[in-house]
Amino acid sequence: MTDSATPSTTSPDDARNVPRDRDFRFGVNLLGMGDGPGFLSQVRAVAEAGVDVVMVPDHLGLIGPAPALVAAAAAAPDLRVGTFVLNTAFYRPALLTRDLATVDQLTGGRLEIGLGAGYVETEFVQAGLPFERPGARITHMMETVEHIRSAAAGDHVPAFVQSPPPIMIAGVGDRVLSAAARHADIVALSNLPDLDVARERVDHIRAAAGDRFGELELNVIIFDIAVGRDVDVTPLRSHNDGVDDATLRRSVNLLHGSVDEVADRIRTIRDQTGISYFTFIEPSADDLTSIADVVSRLR
Repeated sequence: MTDSATPSTTSPDDARNVPRDRDFRFGVNLLGMGDGPGFLSQVRAVAEAGVDVVMVPDHLGLIGPAPALVAAAAAAPDLRVGTFVLNTAFYRPALLTRDLATVDQLTGGRLEIGLGAGYVETEFVQAGLPFERPGARITHMMETVEHIRSAAAGDHVPAFVQSPPPIMIAGVGDRVLSAAARHADIVALSNLPDLDVARERVDHIRAAAGDRFGELELNVIIFDIAVGRDVDVTPLRSHNDGVDDATLRRSVNLLHGSVDEVADRIRTIRDQTGISYFTFIEPSADDLTSIADVVSRLR
């Protein structure tokens, strides 16, 4: 049995205030590196897998978020659509808010807004934009959150269907997670080497959120789901220098084993951390079949 089949139990030390009864949600983030018909075919396959949300990222060289989400929503009328995540440093808040309100309208109120501060310096150079220090980028991200919420609550034109759509903030550092805990609806965690780190990061979110912690939905990025094959630890190496493969395999950001073992691992993660929303990055057709099987087990 692999370590992905950790029993779904909690020790007394883990019996902290985590929302273990929150329903699971599942998302798939599609990079959109092919052509239009191929992207829409992927979207329809995601819908057939039984997940809840189809998402797109925001990087130069990949599909443009706003038009992609409108097309995805038309191709899969039962899916919610979202960004995972927008690089807020690329945009002025008013212009981004206009585009997001338009997407919310054109998708019938199915938009979920994922926001990040931006981190790939070469993309800023390509875009002809200054690459500010991290603190300035985080401040700009939070100003964007405030602008979206204010617009959705007022008489903004175009109007949001939702008031506002759920806002996700992604990160791993203290400042970003503290801001997310206080202002987001969903907090996304990206680099969790093991369950101990995941619990510590959730404890930080809880302390920053205070009374609103129970309202938060906690998300984790899944870089690989490996059923019937070896798990790929490559995506984790750049964030974990000098860590051996056996240690990387324990990451919360990887799922591997049989379908039942993966489902058990997901239950354990929720039981011990409160994380209930899992987002898979660009799964292959075979991996999407595995996701469908896991989702079926958990529902």
